Amino acid sequence: MKKSLIYQFRKIDRSYKFADLFDLEEIQKIQDLFSDATGVASIITEPDGTPITKPSNFCSLCKDLIRKSEIGLKNCLLSDYIIGRPSAKGPRIQKCLSGGLIDAGASIFFNNKQIAIWLVGQVIYEDCNLDEMLAYADVIGVDRNLYKNELLKVKRISKKQFKNICDFLFFNAQQLSKYASKNVSLTNEIHDRILVEREIKKLNIELDTIISERTNELQRLNAELEETNAMLEEEINERQMAEEELRNLNSKLEAKVKERTTELEKVNIELVKREEDLRHLLNSTAQGIYGLDTKGNCTFCNESCLKMLGYKHEEELVGKNMHKLIHHKRSDNTPLSIEECQIYSAFLRGQGTHVDSEVFWRADGTCFPVEYFSYPQLRNGKIIGAVVSFMDISKRKKTEEEIIFLSYHDQLTGLYNRRFFEQELARLDAPNNYPLSIIMGDMNGLKLVNDSLGHSVGDELLKKAAKVLAKGCRSHDILARLGGDEFIVLLPKTDSYETERIIERIKALAVQERIGSIEISISLGYATKKHSQEEMKEVLRKAEDNMYKQKLLESPSMRGKTVDTIIRTLYEKSRREEAHSHRVSNLCVRLGRAIGAHKADIEELKTAGLLHDIGKVAIDGSILNKPSRLSEDEWRVIKRHPEIGYRILSTVIYMSDIAEYILAHHERWDGSGYPKGLKGNEIMLKSRIISIADAYDAMTSLRSYRSPLSKEEAIYELQKNAGIQFDPELVSVFIEKVV
Repeated sequence: MKKSLIYQFRKIDRSYKFADLFDLEEIQKIQDLFSDATGVASIITEPDGTPITKPSNFCSLCKDLIRKSEIGLKNCLLSDYIIGRPSAKGPRIQKCLSGGLIDAGASIFFNNKQIAIWLVGQVIYEDCNLDEMLAYADVIGVDRNLYKNELLKVKRISKKQFKNICDFLFFNAQQLSKYASKNVSLTNEIHDRILVEREIKKLNIELDTIISERTNELQRLNAELEETNAMLEEEINERQMAEEELRNLNSKLEAKVKERTTELEKVNIELVKREEDLRHLLNSTAQGIYGLDTKGNCTFCNESCLKMLGYKHEEELVGKNMHKLIHHKRSDNTPLSIEECQIYSAFLRGQGTHVDSEVFWRADGTCFPVEYFSYPQLRNGKIIGAVVSFMDISKRKKTEEEIIFLSYHDQLTGLYNRRFFEQELARLDAPNNYPLSIIMGDMNGLKLVNDSLGHSVGDELLKKAAKVLAKGCRSHDILARLGGDEFIVLLPKTDSYETERIIERIKALAVQERIGSIEISISLGYATKKHSQEEMKEVLRKAEDNMYKQKLLESPSMRGKTVDTIIRTLYEKSRREEAHSHRVSNLCVRLGRAIGAHKADIEELKTAGLLHDIGKVAIDGSILNKPSRLSEDEWRVIKRHPEIGYRILSTVIYMSDIAEYILAHHERWDGSGYPKGLKGNEIMLKSRIISIADAYDAMTSLRSYRSPLSKEEAIYELQKNAGIQFDPELVSVFIEKVV
């Protein structure tokens, strides 16, 4: 009978998620302690990559550089997906496809199904090649110095140590998998307790029936005995024997009743204990859970339910109609009737339901998006109510909205991206939108700014340009960043006259904006499609051609202004460099005159002397102004300044020759210089002049780490290095006629 009762009770069957089985606050503490103890980054995600916990110990290289670039984020997500594939044999360890850091992951299972992934890593092995890893900075468009600084902060670890951490991670993941199974087993035990309780009630009824039947039998026997009092002696004896038998039966019955009562007391104690365990289990779950009767009134609720709905005591909900209390309106405040309520209508049909597109309302009148499951409760085949479990999915909804936004917007400027532009172009290319004008824009001098002042300044320039374009366009115009320094605007129902007015407005706004001392300069060109016979590709080509015509006129002037800004920036970084540049310029002019150079060449020498160290604008001020001797790594950084200066000046047409002089001013007469290793007369004359002037001023100037050399000592050094570092003939002229 007990077995039949158990099998008549149908247990709820459902798919569990990680958050259904564990307290996420406790899991977060375990994860944080794990990361603090091991020094590695850590996060637990859904199998699809959706974060369950907050990131622990994430390094700034991944968080602030790699994952903020489009390519870096894409490769990171792909790498996480590969690492997160189910594995019951051990942790997966591999290099991240974005940046080459070492990552690992361990799967967490329930009933042989992956419910979560524990990811760790963001470390590098002790024997890794940092120079190879630096190449990734170019792939994602990040300044190498910045990338290297962040890379050096990444935790270095031996392969064996990281393997031990991953094995420990895998062991923890296995333990969580076991705990998940134990939690569900406890739920099943609770169900079994309900079955036992029902069986006891049925046994009590059977016992009452037996007692009633025995009592009736005794009454009947007593009546018969009374009727036989007048009978013969032998009948009396028989009656006495019957009474004795009846006494024995009553004694046995009383013993049986006492035994059954003791058993019932023990079962009741066990039921109370299991009820307490059930309440503890309900209150330990992260999901909100409440029960309903057939009228929709609350029968019970757990602590997570109270917390999410903003109530303090269970009595505030029990007995109340939950639809009217928390589910009576949609997010836009329009009413949701009881007939439209999927929870109520589903359990009345004896069915479960799953919804993730509705909201519940809190006690304070605010609402939040939920994902809920509703399961009907049956007793003897009859619906007696339902159990509803729900989760606050505000964070998930926000993440989904951000993903949708990023799929159609440029991450840096917030403007629409190429994907959205192409869709809108296809949609708007219709006769009802003609004339359809297209403005193409290109930032002037962006590469120069990136090379000299860094990509962070270039990014600010792009964001400011985006704001200028948005302010100059109309609200219904489609403004997008195609990539790099290119922008485009779609203007439906706009003729050439109105388009030119918009361009003039943008230019007027741009003149008023600056990033520091750098002007905003955008070359703009447009074309207009007037009828359907025109090919859109041709219209785009015309707009681009017109833009480049403007760029040919505007870009050189802008580059010249930017170079002036760069040299001012260098002087602001280091006043010592400003004084040094002027002295070198003066020495170059004097040596040029001493060898009989033409006036034009002397003017070039004057300018080249002033600008010879312009490449140092890209060097960190802490290195330029370091009070002690530079390290080998710092010298390698310093030695890049001729190439940086060349890239800066070569963008300005009238300074292309000076750029060549500056590129070679650290070459040596014997061929051991940099950057090209030129030798003797392969080095341009003006570069050789700058080299001598630069060296002489450096030797005779005060440095924080040494005193200046005397004139005689500096001359001795020039003579000693003549034919090795310097042109020997120029050294002789410099000594005889200049100093």
